[in-house]
Parts: sequence; C-alpha cells; structure tokens
Amino acid sequence: MTTVEPTDQPVPTQVLDGAVEEYPRDKLYVQVAVILAVITAVEVATYASPDFFIWSWGGDSNVGLISFLLLLMAVKFAMVAWFFMHLKWDKPILWRVFVSGIVLAFAVYLAAMFMFRLFSPDSMLAT
Repeated sequence: MTTVEPTDQPVPTQVLDGAVEEYPRDKLYVQVAVILAVITAVEVATYASPDFFIWSWGGDSNVGLISFLLLLMAVKFAMVAWFFMHLKWDKPILWRVFVSGIVLAFAVYLAAMFMFRLFSPDSMLAT
C-alpha cells in the first residue's frame, strides 16, 4: 500500500491535464453574481410589465415573451457553468458536455411548447 505525503509545493501544470493553474480572484465572482442578479431582475420584469416592447412582440401569442425568457435562461446557464463551475479553466470536453446538455434541454422544452401549442394565438396563455 502506497501513501501520498502532503506537500506545500504547487502542482505541476502537466498533472492538471489541460486545466489552467491559476483561478480568478473573488472580484470576478462578485461581478458575475451582479450580472446574474440583473438578468434575474429582467426576468421578473417580464411579469411585472408584460407590455414592454422587448418581449411583447408576436401578436396575440406569447412567442416574444417565451423567446426572450429562453434566451435569458441560456445566458444564465452559460455564465454559471462557465464561471462558477470553473469550466472556463477546465478541459474543453467538459464545456462541450454542458453545452450539449443545454441544447438538448432547449430542444425538449421547445418540443413540449409546440406540442401544447403555446406559440399559437389560441393557446391558454395568450393574452
């Protein structure tokens, strides 16, 4: 049985297998958290002000609102995965796995919305 002795020496970059040696400071995480809070406030604003021109397009259907919220969802997912899950500094294969997950989730979500006709003017959610 072999034991590994703890050491105070930095880990060589070759051992990290494609990862970056230095991670960012706390300031970057605070900045990303503030951006995520602003995006969340915009999402809440879609309910508080449903007639705002950015998300009220699409006629009688909710296509503008749904499209806008899906876009914000994808941006928030990407930011959380990229910064807080350290995918920016890890191997590229991990980022590809997360991107394929969001693409699959987006496709399933759109398929469900088309199945329930949420984009048509006579849907239950139409205003």
